[in-house]
Amino acid sequence: MRIIKIFGIVLILFVANFGQGVNPNFDYSGVYKFYDIVEILERNQEPTSKQWNDLFNTPGYKVLTNGEFTKEFFKKNFRLVFMPSKEKELNKELKRKSNLWHLNHYIKVRDNKEKIIEQLHNLQNNPFNGKAITRTLKYLPQNSVNEYPPVAFVIFESNGRGSSPIVVDLAASIEWDFVSFLSHEFHHWYRNRQLKFNYQNVKNRDSYLIQALDHIEAEGIADMVDKKDWFTKASNSVSQYARQFINDVSRTPFIIKQMDKIFSQAEKNQTQKKSLGKQLLTLLPQKGHTTGYFMASLILEEYGKDKLVKCLGNPFRFIRTYSNAAKSSGRYNFFSDTSMKLINDLETQYIQR
Repeated sequence: MRIIKIFGIVLILFVANFGQGVNPNFDYSGVYKFYDIVEILERNQEPTSKQWNDLFNTPGYKVLTNGEFTKEFFKKNFRLVFMPSKEKELNKELKRKSNLWHLNHYIKVRDNKEKIIEQLHNLQNNPFNGKAITRTLKYLPQNSVNEYPPVAFVIFESNGRGSSPIVVDLAASIEWDFVSFLSHEFHHWYRNRQLKFNYQNVKNRDSYLIQALDHIEAEGIADMVDKKDWFTKASNSVSQYARQFINDVSRTPFIIKQMDKIFSQAEKNQTQKKSLGKQLLTLLPQKGHTTGYFMASLILEEYGKDKLVKCLGNPFRFIRTYSNAAKSSGRYNFFSDTSMKLINDLETQYIQR
């Protein structure tokens, strides 16, 4: 058993030094430090404070523990899964369904080390950046990029985060269409550097409204990069999430009616803008993804890609362009003059000229 563990670590170190330049923006230090911790835990030993700190100081874990997760969360759950002496305690936690999603993911990581190392080798030796950028650029105003977004690989949950660096769970990436995920998150990274307003200048009463509008535009255009194919495939050939996404997109005409009411109320009752903004955030399915997708699709259909891309980073222009496209189509709900006065006034107030 000890020989197998040593072989695994040697293999990781070999992979770490081979093909590093293929995707130079990919950081794997979180994975290497994770397996340093795992090797110690598997011996029923406790990592030193320095070893834990080395893990949490890697770019990916630093992002995660600066906001969403605590360091104690990872310490507790890594101990439960990887220390043989904690088996009874782990089974109790699983029966209690405490942190069940994360624990099951770590168990999967524990039991599939060879597949994870194989994925690490795959990522280090294939040019994922080029494939992702080609797709991303189709919905950006520029024709080329001078730098790639930083991407940090870790083990945390079956998911990723569109932060900077972009955080990716290495084990989860095995099951994804990784180029699609990367191209979507790349789009956010480039778009956020072309944002036309400054969140720090947004008044408190407007913050929720603008957050909702920002989500709709950002996700709507980014979803053009990786989700359009879902709508042309047979329903049994796409994931459950894709089917739910398609279903939520179909609800958008109803959502837009409700949005119009909220916008109109906010324009007529300025003192209620904050509470109405919260109401809008609650209304949007999937944090604005599907509403934005519907709007972006109609803009694309009525006006073409250039006009859609000109909305990048300006959620107010995006809403106005959609409303004009809906009028032009004669098929879908558009926003009232009262609603558009709110949107235009917000644009005048916050967009940096």
